[in-house]
Amino acid sequence: MERSSTRYLLKTSIALILGLALISSGSATFWSSTVGTKSSSWSIYRQSGNLSFDYSQSVQGTVSPVDYHGRSLSPYHSAYQEVNVNDVRLRDRTSAFQGNYSSEGLMYLRSDTSNSISIDTTKFGSPVYTIQYVEQWPVILKYGKNMRYSGREINDREFVGNNLDFAGSSLLYNQELSKDTYAGLLLKRMNATVLATDDAILSAEFMPSREMIYRINTHTTGIADLKYRLTDSKYDFKHALYPVLSEGEERYVGTYNISRSIHIKSDFEKSDSENSTTDDWLPCCFAGWSDMNSLDKRDSGVSAKEIFDCSCGKFPAIK
Repeated sequence: MERSSTRYLLKTSIALILGLALISSGSATFWSSTVGTKSSSWSIYRQSGNLSFDYSQSVQGTVSPVDYHGRSLSPYHSAYQEVNVNDVRLRDRTSAFQGNYSSEGLMYLRSDTSNSISIDTTKFGSPVYTIQYVEQWPVILKYGKNMRYSGREINDREFVGNNLDFAGSSLLYNQELSKDTYAGLLLKRMNATVLATDDAILSAEFMPSREMIYRINTHTTGIADLKYRLTDSKYDFKHALYPVLSEGEERYVGTYNISRSIHIKSDFEKSDSENSTTDDWLPCCFAGWSDMNSLDKRDSGVSAKEIFDCSCGKFPAIK
């Protein structure tokens, strides 16, 4: 058995084609790798950065015509925000015609790329290669929004995703709309394993340890589409995708009060190189101090700032 290991490998060659590239540009860092054989190939691309971002906004008023240089401008409101850090994603878009509008929004984002990316290649007696990737680029994203509208018409779409899993809503053609949203997205680490010979890739697994919480309470008077998807870790080479394990799609047309809560969690075993890293800080930083039970609060004794530079302060509750 032959074994080799490298960190930030720019390019290496074994009997099959294997490459790993890492590039830093400004605040963004990304790495990619491709495993190719005579009959098949598999690739991975990751992008993140060292980020600390806090955002809050409060808006209350009326979407109404404005007189400008002797002419009346049609009333219209439009807003969007988009986040994509190491495949932890958020998209939110709102557009409204004349009416009464109010909203409050909060966002907390932390990400870290200080740890090296490692690749470990093992060749056994038969020509079978095991290629293992280890990435510890954690991301925490917490998002909350309250919105109220009454008027001619409003459309609102939102999407949250975490490394192939996602949930979201599309609320269209509403004359009255109220919506309270909370999303919590956590990426702890990512492992990937590829088994290959010179002729073909036998299997490939993409294994991010991640968690996603998505809650929505809404009163809608138009069309409401709600979706979610949970994805497998094993790559399907025939269809060139990661198969869907579970998904759902619902549509409501009319006047409804809808409440939905989704919690998805995948946790893969750590490799030996990660044994020195503790996850004790995660319940505090991810869910918030207020969500911890009294025993965890008493016994935690952990400085989250030393590990991930995050705060254990209470995240403002959704109304």
